[in-house]
Amino acid sequence: MKSKFKKIIQYTIVLFSLLLIALILYSVTVYEQDFPEYSSYSADTTGIKALYLLTQECGFQASRYHYPAKFLDEEAVMVSFKPAEVLFNEPEEQSGLNSWLDKGNTLVMVIDERSVGELWIFDLISQTKKWHEVKSIGEVTATWYGLENGTICVLNSADEFLNDSISNSDASIAFIKLLTELNNPKVLFNEYYQYMQVPAPNIWELLGPVGQLIAIQLLLVILLIVIRGWKSFGRVRGDIGMTKRPENEVVKALSGLYQRKRAYPLALSNYYGYFTRKYGRYLEVPSPIQKRAIRILAECEYYLNAKKLSKKELASIVRRLDRLELEINGSMQKK
Repeated sequence: MKSKFKKIIQYTIVLFSLLLIALILYSVTVYEQDFPEYSSYSADTTGIKALYLLTQECGFQASRYHYPAKFLDEEAVMVSFKPAEVLFNEPEEQSGLNSWLDKGNTLVMVIDERSVGELWIFDLISQTKKWHEVKSIGEVTATWYGLENGTICVLNSADEFLNDSISNSDASIAFIKLLTELNNPKVLFNEYYQYMQVPAPNIWELLGPVGQLIAIQLLLVILLIVIRGWKSFGRVRGDIGMTKRPENEVVKALSGLYQRKRAYPLALSNYYGYFTRKYGRYLEVPSPIQKRAIRILAECEYYLNAKKLSKKELASIVRRLDRLELEINGSMQKK
């Protein structure tokens, strides 16, 4: 039964490991393709990979977001660079972003002036804004809008943030200054609005960093159990009643090793030898204890000669020897 259970666990571990490897490979290779323009993956002239890398180099925890807005739940600054109008204006996206902003989060929009009338977010701003503020850094203007709870910051001159322009413009300074003022280390670059979409986060991503760490630790524990086996090393359950005295440590260690290898006669020989060496002289004196000791030792000799002994029989003999030892020590102390 144990062997069958162990095989099931091993197959489960192998399957889980293969799924984990597949998940890692998928996450690494899923976007190894020609990237769309305005993507933080793209190193082409129309990409914003330089802006993404700059954000990381400045100490922010930059990451990419590929899911619908309804899955936004972490407290982070989200950057949306020239979002595709069709995707951004979807009713479900509007509802998801509204809920996320109501939690007090901040959305940074990098757009061209001609997009203002085509994105629903500006209708929300005109209807719910409590305050607004305009700041300029060179050619880049940052307009802040305070809503009921959340905040929206709109950056113009989107082309200045592209890979081929950012090194020669004020865009990088304006962007990092904006993030510094927000004082939030987590920055999400939205790739969902660049058609780099995933319908929903997978289980691994839903676990989050803490859950992932716990899952890895559990996997390592299970792997160690499978590799090492289910048999304990050292004292086993059968000798749970054995006296915890320093002189018994070697006996217990050797016996545990024998039992782990299922060499039960050797384990009994170890206990038998220890007992007769220590109490042989005492047992030469007639007494009620002597009679019981003779019966137990005779049973030990029978199993040792037969060289056949089960774990259950070994445990029974060890417990009786242990009780006998306690009685002998008690009677010696009275004398």
